Amino acid sequence: MNVLITLYTTAWGGAEESVLDLAKEIAAKGINTTVLWVSNYPACQKLMFQKNFRLVRLQISPKWYTYLASFIVAILCLRLKINVVNLNWRFVREESRYLKLLQVKSVATVRAILIDKSNADEFKNTDAIIGVSKAATRRLKKIGYTNPLFTIYNGVKISQLKLFNSIDYDRAKILSMSRLVAWKRIDWTIRAVCELRKKGLPLYLDIYGEGIETDNLSRMIQAAKATEYIKIKGFVGNNDSALSKYGIFVIPSYKEPFGKTIVENVLRKRVLVGSKSGGIPELLPRYPLLFNYMDYHDYVKKIELAYLKYSKYQSLISSYTNYFRKTYDMRRVAEDYIKVYNQL
Repeated sequence: MNVLITLYTTAWGGAEESVLDLAKEIAAKGINTTVLWVSNYPACQKLMFQKNFRLVRLQISPKWYTYLASFIVAILCLRLKINVVNLNWRFVREESRYLKLLQVKSVATVRAILIDKSNADEFKNTDAIIGVSKAATRRLKKIGYTNPLFTIYNGVKISQLKLFNSIDYDRAKILSMSRLVAWKRIDWTIRAVCELRKKGLPLYLDIYGEGIETDNLSRMIQAAKATEYIKIKGFVGNNDSALSKYGIFVIPSYKEPFGKTIVENVLRKRVLVGSKSGGIPELLPRYPLLFNYMDYHDYVKKIELAYLKYSKYQSLISSYTNYFRKTYDMRRVAEDYIKVYNQL
């Protein structure tokens, strides 16, 4: 089988990293795998040579890729004798335009909950869709997608994930790690930490990530006179030793489709506070530190509980690790994708 996986990126984040990790795992299982990685910025990630894995790297603006995508994908399918194209969440309509004509099967992986869409027209040329959570596939069904829908939870390369000594964690140090975009609601975390500091909790917040909200968040921190205890740190690798001391990880996102960082932080036995929204409750059912996603005050209360009853919740998080290690291993994810490819 020859598989083409497409990926258009406008910024580097967990979803983008997951696509490349998945492609390499599929290749490791003997499937000839080509990744068409297109972005509007120069290459910044280096990939090691791997058997059965090929990378086609292009830098094209979104405007121009709208016109070129269908031709680029069609040419690659013809030249590489592609059997299956695994599209991702951008330019699905354009990339899939000629696939039926070429008799190439296609499946789109949707790594978002498409609350901004009222119909499934963008996916009309695909043979199936993989959602990264049940929340994602439910939304696709609701907007009218009628072809087969599969749910395959995302994963991480567990063997390559550095585990820190949880004894060294500081419950007063809070970690935020995501793209800096509005729906991640990092502003809620800034407000919450400022509010809890006024109540006497000696909290510190470090915000890792890059994105269009960086300047707005910086101004918010300055306006709150919180620069001594809230800092924006920029991009960090997920195995960086800078992450070794944080006791609490927060993810207040609205409609988070999966949450790769949740998996990483549960495996690291870090107390987690997250929104009861999107795919997060699927990962952590009945976990008591998930807050009503529309209730800011509930979020503040959950962070306070995480700090005051830290040992209790760290023990609870630790009880999830064996299940997470088995369920969210990228090798298992690759096997499930190959099963879908064979069913198309």
